[in-house]
Amino acid sequence: MSDIDFTALDKKWQKKWTAAKLFEANPSARKKFFTSMVIPYVNGNWHVGHSYTFTRTDAYARFKRMQQYNVLLAQGFHATGEPILGAIERLKSGDESQISTFKLFGATGRDIENFKKKGPKYVAQFWAEKIEESAKLAGFSIDWRRKFTLSLTSGFSRFVEWQYNSLKKKGYVVQGTHPVIWCPKDMSPTGDHDRLEGEGESPQEFTLIKFSYNGYIIPAATLRPETLWGVTNIWVSDAEYVELKANNERWIVSKDAAKKLKDQIKNSEVVGSFDIKGIIGKKCIEPLDNREIPILPSAFVDPDNGTGIVMSVPAHAPYDWIAIKDLADSGELQTYGLQKNNLEPIQVVKSEGAGELPAVELCNKMGITSLKQSDKLDEATSQLYKKEFHTGVINTGPYSGMKVSDSKEKLILDFMEKKIADIMYELTGSVVCRCTTKCHVKILENQWFLKYSDEEWKKKVSKCLSRMKIYPEEARNNFENTLEWLKDKACARKSGLGTPMPWDKEWIIETLSDSTIYMAYYTISHIITKNKLDSKLTDDVFDFVFLGKGDIKSLSAKSKIRSSLLKEMEKEFDYFYPLDIRNSGKDLVQNHLTFFIYQHVALFPESKWPKAISVNGFVNVEGEKMSKSRGNIIPLKDLISKHGADMVRINIAASSEGIDDADWRTESIRSYRSRFELLFETAESLKKCRKSGIDNSELYLISRLQACVEKSTDFCEQLMFRSAVQCALFDATNDLKWYLRRVGNMKNANKKVLKDYLENVIKMLAPFAPHICEELYHMMKKNYVSTAPWPVPDSNKTSADAESGELLIKNTLNDIEEVRRIAKMQPKKISLFVAEDWKFRVYQKVLRNKTANINDITKEIMSSGSYGKATVMFIQNLYKRINDMQPVLPRSRQFALLKEVSSFLEKETGCKIEVVDSDNTENPKAKSSTPNRFGLFLE
Repeated sequence: MSDIDFTALDKKWQKKWTAAKLFEANPSARKKFFTSMVIPYVNGNWHVGHSYTFTRTDAYARFKRMQQYNVLLAQGFHATGEPILGAIERLKSGDESQISTFKLFGATGRDIENFKKKGPKYVAQFWAEKIEESAKLAGFSIDWRRKFTLSLTSGFSRFVEWQYNSLKKKGYVVQGTHPVIWCPKDMSPTGDHDRLEGEGESPQEFTLIKFSYNGYIIPAATLRPETLWGVTNIWVSDAEYVELKANNERWIVSKDAAKKLKDQIKNSEVVGSFDIKGIIGKKCIEPLDNREIPILPSAFVDPDNGTGIVMSVPAHAPYDWIAIKDLADSGELQTYGLQKNNLEPIQVVKSEGAGELPAVELCNKMGITSLKQSDKLDEATSQLYKKEFHTGVINTGPYSGMKVSDSKEKLILDFMEKKIADIMYELTGSVVCRCTTKCHVKILENQWFLKYSDEEWKKKVSKCLSRMKIYPEEARNNFENTLEWLKDKACARKSGLGTPMPWDKEWIIETLSDSTIYMAYYTISHIITKNKLDSKLTDDVFDFVFLGKGDIKSLSAKSKIRSSLLKEMEKEFDYFYPLDIRNSGKDLVQNHLTFFIYQHVALFPESKWPKAISVNGFVNVEGEKMSKSRGNIIPLKDLISKHGADMVRINIAASSEGIDDADWRTESIRSYRSRFELLFETAESLKKCRKSGIDNSELYLISRLQACVEKSTDFCEQLMFRSAVQCALFDATNDLKWYLRRVGNMKNANKKVLKDYLENVIKMLAPFAPHICEELYHMMKKNYVSTAPWPVPDSNKTSADAESGELLIKNTLNDIEEVRRIAKMQPKKISLFVAEDWKFRVYQKVLRNKTANINDITKEIMSSGSYGKATVMFIQNLYKRINDMQPVLPRSRQFALLKEVSSFLEKETGCKIEVVDSDNTENPKAKSSTPNRFGLFLE
């Protein structure tokens, strides 16, 4: 059956679901399940990359719904911050990349003109509608009554005001001076989701060591101030340098560094340019021991990193050692009156297993000989720095004997007290704002911060995390590490869309700070929208709804909201909260998902803390990472239009599990389609079934179904959807194919058994391919599979004998085909030898004692009966595959089974089948028989 129109099925069942209001969830006597997925940003439409997280979330929601939970899955949209404004600016400037991206996602030329004219709210609404359309095309089981848009829905903005007023009262929002990632164009902090690139990057503290030269300070930025005693020289590049007035000192820094330092050091200013070439080869003074050290050039110095000046510690820094080696080998070093021995490495840190010159040794070991080997140098640097930080001990100066990890903070403070050091903040990686401006770190005064460093707050988060289920469990360590290092975070910016800080309106609450507890708003948003309550929402209203505070009568009179509506909102929240599981991408663990836990434990009682988080990997396309340059960003609606929603859903959901990245493979759709076509063909042919009795083939199918249900249920509970699909689709249809092969044709099939099997398989596949499964289920029943009860395994229907018997038959057919191939013959008769009785006794004895010593079990068996040398060899052969041993069909049942299936085997092989008892024959082929394999003789 190859003419199934999957797209037509999509439209048919989506229309029926909507008409039946199937996914609208309301409080009831049933047990609830509340799940949520990441809220999408409305600066474009969904593509294949979005499909993985959202399909996983919907599949889990459908699974729980079939387990008869009252499931709430809601969806809103995110418009906070700079992304939309940045996109509009790029459109106005004629940015072809932005124009082509919007056109790819479904915007016309006229739409793009409207974006430029009508502004951010129009753009947000446009893409929100497009995303909703894509979600509906995909068949996501969302309660759309509850949708809203962060920053554009006034009721939600009032909710955010309540959130931040509450946090401030608890002391979790504070004002202070902190380093933030700063966009110099927007004149505002730039959070993760306001970045065009660089999500996850953060400020990193460098120590500036103050070398002096003729009245100037040459500040070298370093992450390893403890190695100052090992400095042999300093490095500069051939870039532009300037004189910077800073702290009443004259600093020499790169032009790029000066721009950053002006935002970090008060009243600093560029005095003029500085000829860096004029001091190359000259000597500066190292500040600790007043040693004279040379100023030298090197190509590895990045003027846009730190101050553009690097202190050279060749004993402990691979780049420094190779740079010195390059200068010496090229002869350039001699032009400055220096020899290589003038820059001999000086060991200052001793670490486990390392010699006196660890950087030199590591470069030799890794075959690093040139600065051009930057990848290897980066790897060597990372290895050595990490090792010396954790195991290194300082072996010189006043800190001798102290571990590097223990001394660093004290050492920096001491250097600063001596006025030989300062602090500079640099980014851990490049960050570009949505407006396309390169960002840097700024020390911002009077900024509002979330006090994520608060120890008491951290303890509550840790308590919540310890109770939560994390899928996969291996991701828990990422959360724990994030909790350990997380510091205060800027929660407001000066530009972009968003909710103004309620007590300081010039600041706007930023993207990752207004999207942490919106799941609570889902529970009441439909009531607010329907009754137009936005303008009546006050902090007291939210305190009553979420925390049960206040008197309902006085609150109703004050807020002008009917008591019945206040009670209805309180009931909705109390019924659906806490959130049972949150699903998102692994990249959000270090920000959004951790902030989500923080804010829940701060604002809600323990009974309303979230219960679980699931994270997944990214999406590749045909084995490659998604990127505009590769042209492999495919809109979700285009994939659905071409393949049908269910082929897209199952193809992406089953492509990975855990935190491994998914991989969209178009060729895989063919195999999914063929399996569903088999299910359709079988369902349509049920009316042909005439068999009423049950033999081994039916017992096998019934038994295999129980195992499939049990495994599939467990896989779905763990969100292991690749394994679930493998079990419910491929393994199940393989068993179905075998059954249909065994019975020969549909007329010989048992309708009741086959119908029950199909119904249960269809149920197990419904979370992944709901439209197809609705159609299949409707062919046999009249209700919705989306709300049908999930199958439950029945251990009484499990039959190890039936499964062993069918496996024996499969193996026999395979063995016959193999012998035919090797012998190159077409036999007329095949003799099947059932193993001798003693082999069954020995096999069972060994199976029951798989962990016993072979010598011990051999002695025990040999002493219990009249066994010969053949028995010893048989036992030895069993032990060679001891871990693969499985229960076998009893000998008497093997004879009965062969009698039952002889006509099937004759039809399959085209030969006469003779069953032979190995105890009653002299044929040497009988000796090859075992309890799990018949002996064969072809003639």
